[in-house]
Amino acid sequence: MAKTGARIFISVANYRDTETAPTIRDALAQAAQPQRVVFGVLSQVVPAVDDDCLAPEGPAVRQLCVHAASSLGACWARHRILTELRGDEPFVLQIDSHTRFAPGWDERFLRMWAELGNPRAVLSCHPMPYTPPRQLADPAIPVTRPKAFNEQGILVLHSHAIPYAQRPPAPVWQAFVGAGCIFAPAAAFDEVPYDPHLYFHGEESTLSARLYTHGWDVFAPNDVLLYHDYTHDRGRPKHWQDNRDWTRLNALSFARVRHLLAGEAPTDPTALTQIDRYGLGTARPLADFEVLAGVDFKSRTMRPRPCAA
Repeated sequence: MAKTGARIFISVANYRDTETAPTIRDALAQAAQPQRVVFGVLSQVVPAVDDDCLAPEGPAVRQLCVHAASSLGACWARHRILTELRGDEPFVLQIDSHTRFAPGWDERFLRMWAELGNPRAVLSCHPMPYTPPRQLADPAIPVTRPKAFNEQGILVLHSHAIPYAQRPPAPVWQAFVGAGCIFAPAAAFDEVPYDPHLYFHGEESTLSARLYTHGWDVFAPNDVLLYHDYTHDRGRPKHWQDNRDWTRLNALSFARVRHLLAGEAPTDPTALTQIDRYGLGTARPLADFEVLAGVDFKSRTMRPRPCAA
């Protein structure tokens, strides 16, 4: 199980985000043992325009810079970080580039994971909000649940907040990950590599199903360890505002998600690029995941789910 001195690799996909440097500084300032933390940052920026979006230099930061025009989206960026910047750190924490940290977050993540007694456990949620520079929301325990299927047949997720005074005694077993907070052994990302061919929507539902069918169990943390900036204006365009091809990328991604989770055949074979490498596992059937999640991907309907989920 986890040792208190275990190193943690933090994956940070940065698209022209002025919050990137404050995020990294806050992680180090709030860590119980900052010397065990290493950052992998893929900065998708416009040179000479986005200097204030770069990660700070230092021995704890491995930064790869690419022109924003060459970016293919968040999942593409996360994949590159995990395959090109990650070393032999035994644990990975994936966050967004606009995150704040609770005091001792590193020690608390490791302890919480170890106390589960499950070497294939993943801790994940949609974190509580903050407002820059560091106005933190009142604590509550977010649990990720399905909300509805959109017009494209993609499952939309949301969080149910458990009042902090009623926080559960242990992390809550759930079906879904939140991409802005995933803490897991590095082996999870080796067995279930991040799919670079997804664009944005469907990222969490497909990764959740793939983790489950590969034999990994997702739990919502039973304490507040991270905070996320959910506002949309940080002074720079988003990828879909910069990239004229984003609608095609998004359509291919939707078709890939529907194929993977609902068995629909796409009209464009490009949607299935490397699908075997980024497909479902064989440890548990997708049907069991649907029961846990409370959804039916083929009929695009919701159904009752176990109380624990």
